[in-house]
Amino acid sequence: MKYIAIILTTLLLSANAAAAIEITDRQARSMDDVHSLGVIYINHNFATVNEAERALNQETDAQGAKYYRTMLTHEPCSNGNIHASAAIFR
Repeated sequence: MKYIAIILTTLLLSANAAAAIEITDRQARSMDDVHSLGVIYINHNFATVNEAERALNQETDAQGAKYYRTMLTHEPCSNGNIHASAAIFR
């Protein structure tokens, strides 16, 4: 049982290590080994900006990117949806 707990902990830590990292515009411009993969857009009905940022991070991971830079997160006045987009990099 002890070994199972150690293995599960190791797997969880390694999964978190592969998560995409949010970077600033300045960091993106100054990193020589970063290559743009494009832009992702998420238009869902999120309750908070944090939920939108988590969704951006998950989509960045799904696209195989190492880094992302949030470009736009806002709440339109009429319907309360939070729209987010991010440039993704490898």
